[in-house]
Amino acid sequence: MTDQEKAIYLTYLNIRHSISVLLIKLVVIDFMIAALLISFYFALVRGEEIVNIALTHTYLFLVVFGILGIIKILTTSYVVLQWLYEYYEITPDEIVHKNGIIFKKIEKYRFDNIRAISLSESFIGELLNFGTITLYDIRMQKYLDMYLIHNPKRYYKVIKELNPDIEYKTDETIIPLLTHAENGGERE
Repeated sequence: MTDQEKAIYLTYLNIRHSISVLLIKLVVIDFMIAALLISFYFALVRGEEIVNIALTHTYLFLVVFGILGIIKILTTSYVVLQWLYEYYEITPDEIVHKNGIIFKKIEKYRFDNIRAISLSESFIGELLNFGTITLYDIRMQKYLDMYLIHNPKRYYKVIKELNPDIEYKTDETIIPLLTHAENGGERE
């Protein structure tokens, strides 16, 4: 392959947070609502035994079950919409961070002003293929964290190729529970 065949031609590229992180958030929401529902049910059953009141709690249970169902639907919808409406757009000239469901916010970072890039992944991120790319914009004096994006090594490479003058920091994988000496003298 020639260098011209290896070159990246890009009009724009959308990057979202990792689908793995979205699924983890949705599973946590399901477990929390289930725990609340089970707790309420046992409180209702045990409360009747303690007070010795022979009331039918069917209506109360159905109302609480309905309210928790609505809370679950609203929370799940919010998490999915937040995932859909927050993304990074890479063009040949800049990186654009767009977010907001109702109130849209757009931040633009030109490649001319980006001076440093680094990639970090946790151990779980390495397994599930998500991580964070951090960029430093010298004009704004500000860091942009492309947080929990899927396939970060691929996008790190794309950004490197689009801006060859950028200062690269070493890739790092953060492995929990290693001491300073076990980690080869690197930071924990």
